Amino acid sequence: MTKPKRPRPEQRRATASWFASQSPSTQGIICIAILYILAILLFRDIVFNNMAFSAGGDTAAAISFEHAGKSIEEKEGVDVLWMPFFFSGMPTFGPVAYIPHNVSYVQKVAIPIIDFVFLKGRWTWLVVFYFLGGVFMFLLMRELNFDPPLALFGAIAFMMSPYAIGLAGEGHGSKLMALSYLPLVFWLTHRVFERRTALDYGLLAAAFGTLLLTNHMQIVYYAFMVIGAYLLYHVVLDARKQPLLAIAKTALLASALLIGLCIASYIYLSVHEYAQYSIRGGGTTGAQGGLSWDYATNWSWNPWEIITLFIPGFFGFQLPYYWGPIEPWTNSTVYVGLLPVLLALVAVIYARNKQTWFFLILTVLTLLISFGRHFAIFYELLFTALPFFNKFRAPAMILHLIAFTIPILAAYGLAYLITLHDQINEQALAKLRKVLFSTLGAVGVLLVLAFILKSMMFDSLSGSLFLKQGEIDQFRQQYGSKTPQAISRVKELRFDIFWKDYVKFLIFAATALGTVLAYFYQKIRTSTFTALILVLLAADLFIVDTKLVDPKPNTALEQVFQPDATVSFLKQQPGLFRVLPLGNLFMDNSFAYHGIPSIGGYSPAKLKIYQAVLDSCLYLGPNPLNMNILNMLNVQYLVVPGRLQGSLFEMVNNDPAKGVVVYRNPHALPRAFFVDSVVTVERDGEVFRFLNSGAMDVARTAVLQQKLASPVFPPDTNAHVAIKEYASRRIEIQTHVSQPALMVLSEIYYPAGWKAFVDGNETEIYRTNSILRSVVVPAGVHSIVFAFDPPLYRLGYILSNVGWGFALVFILFGLWRTPAVRTRLRRGPVDSSVNAG
Repeated sequence: MTKPKRPRPEQRRATASWFASQSPSTQGIICIAILYILAILLFRDIVFNNMAFSAGGDTAAAISFEHAGKSIEEKEGVDVLWMPFFFSGMPTFGPVAYIPHNVSYVQKVAIPIIDFVFLKGRWTWLVVFYFLGGVFMFLLMRELNFDPPLALFGAIAFMMSPYAIGLAGEGHGSKLMALSYLPLVFWLTHRVFERRTALDYGLLAAAFGTLLLTNHMQIVYYAFMVIGAYLLYHVVLDARKQPLLAIAKTALLASALLIGLCIASYIYLSVHEYAQYSIRGGGTTGAQGGLSWDYATNWSWNPWEIITLFIPGFFGFQLPYYWGPIEPWTNSTVYVGLLPVLLALVAVIYARNKQTWFFLILTVLTLLISFGRHFAIFYELLFTALPFFNKFRAPAMILHLIAFTIPILAAYGLAYLITLHDQINEQALAKLRKVLFSTLGAVGVLLVLAFILKSMMFDSLSGSLFLKQGEIDQFRQQYGSKTPQAISRVKELRFDIFWKDYVKFLIFAATALGTVLAYFYQKIRTSTFTALILVLLAADLFIVDTKLVDPKPNTALEQVFQPDATVSFLKQQPGLFRVLPLGNLFMDNSFAYHGIPSIGGYSPAKLKIYQAVLDSCLYLGPNPLNMNILNMLNVQYLVVPGRLQGSLFEMVNNDPAKGVVVYRNPHALPRAFFVDSVVTVERDGEVFRFLNSGAMDVARTAVLQQKLASPVFPPDTNAHVAIKEYASRRIEIQTHVSQPALMVLSEIYYPAGWKAFVDGNETEIYRTNSILRSVVVPAGVHSIVFAFDPPLYRLGYILSNVGWGFALVFILFGLWRTPAVRTRLRRGPVDSSVNAG
């Protein structure tokens, strides 16, 4: 058989495609336009119908925080740093639940402008960040010298990564923002290493600050791990031949990071201060602890999940159909597309060089870290050795990085195939054709068998697959005698998900292999080949992404916060009080949305001392509910889905439509009260023993963990305490007592900012009953003021603006030294040496 004649290079140039004939800038604009169109198509309901990504979950929780914060801001006219509605009161700024001022100035200006091209709907700002992630990835890959079609390949894979697409629906906007900036900071880091200009340096510092100000510390941490690895890569390459260059790159990156940290200090000074008190720290002043091992390694990626890189529905897809090994569950997939994975393998096998080795090692390290408890010897090393690493949970979260590394590897693999074709290496082509033909034949056989033997596959696999450990017991509790039928039905549904994705995998694999073979046999041109690869990639990801994009009408989101009968009743009740929502209502933040203080709620970074009391005392008293905890926390109402047994509480409201009953606790203590006696202990466990004791009465006895500076006495019958002003950051109390006494304030103890004053003179606040505050009140009539004014908050705001000033100086100086800019300013000819920053 006669081999087809290949066109000579000059002939191929003469028949170049329309796209290839355009200028590089025009090609770039076309590629970015394609990214825009794909974003529009994927999020069309969000853009054109003004729908919401979700009507519940973290989206609702975030809206509750925002609404509660704005209501305080409007009412009190202060920066909202303390929120009284969640967990009996907690800081809002340290855990970044509510940010009074947006000091991310670049983002503040740029995002609303870009949002106009997405019609500026209520939730299109999230679409903007998906789009920006794709654009930044495109710019990075162009900087790495990939041709526009290959750069577009990487940009599509990153922008449409299903693991990231699921973030908006889960309400993880800050995580999405941080992830979208990863290619940007890598791009600018690369430019600083290669060019070392003042402009790139200033832009990198600003990008670092903007990344940090997305406020998702875990993704930001992972992004800096990537940048640190890239620095190490350069240092290793430069250390032997150019040691001074290695030192210069390290100094430039470190100083740019320092400016970035300065820019972000408004947030991070308070975050660092709060961390020692949160469940991610030790819980007390100066504590440097982290999360417990078991809690931190929840959501560890199981090595078996690697199968989902090829077949995303292998273990089911989304709850309740996921049956895989991730604990406790997963609602998304780490799939990055079949073509990126296959082409990355091509790069690893056939196109190894310094760059591919770097991204391969980074990918492998990402996978090993994601395994968490399943590769404990490695994860524990990082958990104990890396600073701040033990503050984070969910090791699988780092898998967002493979949507960054694998597409870059894939682009190297795709470039290898194109180069191999263009260089007319017949020997290498013949070997690769043989491999491709063999693989295509195997895929074809598997595809035919998948259709012919579908029933047999189900029968052979359903005996050992499609059920999660422990699910049989759950089904028995839920379905009783109908358990076998329920199990059979669930297995059928899960098999159907698996089978469809298995068939899709085979079809896309066969199509990709056929496309490469057609290209190698010169049936299609390079432009057609790359276009088909791009279409296959987009189609593959689009199919998976549409399962994760489930828009809801904005009315559905608004309905979540419509006041029901329970909320309406509670809002009518006078005085200061808190509620205890029981059951699945405990984590409901909608009470805070309506300004109803709750001892529950949802926050991923609660105060540790508060969580310890909930875990150790709330349900461990002499009754099913510990009355000491309820009474001292001013819990006047219990909100119950259903009814309570017994007569401790009085039913005061019933909402039959939702099955929610409100009970009144007649023994709830006021927000401020005097006690008769004081017990001093050293350890939290001793406090819990008192609180859980049936003999303990928190109305009479206070348990302190430090000795009083002066003696106190039981108050007489004429003692009086009245709250004159109650605001988020200021509480004023009028007291009258005949001799010194201890006044307990039913507010959460937090020494990083709360101070107490007696008639204007500062006095000590004592940690009381583990989580409350108390002060010694002198005899007579006095004004007691508690004020929250953390000094680090003010310092951080000043430093952030100073940091922006430094970055701006470098950017303006760099622009002035740029020849094109100076020419436009008509400052005469400029020597090219001015570019060497």
